[in-house]
Amino acid sequence: MKNYDVVIVGAGPAGVGITSMLKDFGVENMTLLEKGKVGESFEKWPEEMRFITPSFTTNFWSQMDLNSIATGTSPAFTLETEHPTGKEYAKYLRTITEYFELPVKENTNVENVDYTEGQFKIDIKNEETIKSRFLIWAAGEYQYPDLNAFKGSQLCLHNSKVK
Repeated sequence: MKNYDVVIVGAGPAGVGITSMLKDFGVENMTLLEKGKVGESFEKWPEEMRFITPSFTTNFWSQMDLNSIATGTSPAFTLETEHPTGKEYAKYLRTITEYFELPVKENTNVENVDYTEGQFKIDIKNEETIKSRFLIWAAGEYQYPDLNAFKGSQLCLHNSKVK
């Protein structure tokens, strides 16, 4: 059974971003598990959908791009666009994982998680169970929408349901 210091589940912006940060801090014994492929939820966005928050390579206050998820990167610079589409942002996420050589394992479906004796036991469909000291769950809301979030929400259409 493989033992990790950190297992991250979900290769969207949160998962890729935290994996990049942990690598910056010198964490080596980790893995990033993704049920499909890196940025897959963004690939499913409707074609017309764009980021509301603009991507800029810099601004007047010398802050980094608000849509950036890794140190020294910018979707605006990488994609050459201010308001990326889902497909464009998925490309940015894949670029980050490749450039920083993040330990991503795609097509890996986590079926169960248990915590006992100071370790997480993570059962993976059709694969060996792995263990980890720390587990970061970064599977996004797009994939698991709460369709009854508030009174009247049954009258709304979640963007994951737009074809």
